[in-house]
Amino acid sequence: MVLDELRIAARCSYLKVTLGSRPGGNLVNLCRHIIRDGSACVGPFLDDHETQCGLWELAPPGPGSRPA
Repeated sequence: MVLDELRIAARCSYLKVTLGSRPGGNLVNLCRHIIRDGSACVGPFLDDHETQCGLWELAPPGPGSRPA
């Protein structure tokens, strides 16, 4: 990991964005790390605010990935 990498929740390899289970539900941000699997991601999701999640790990580059 690059030491000056911003730890943005939206760039975390464990983040899964899905639809909520309630009718008319909005998008839900879930953590897929083995410790928090299925729990809400701690965020924050603003591009200029880092998350303090100790489980954060940079997602590998891929289709639709955003530059760091």
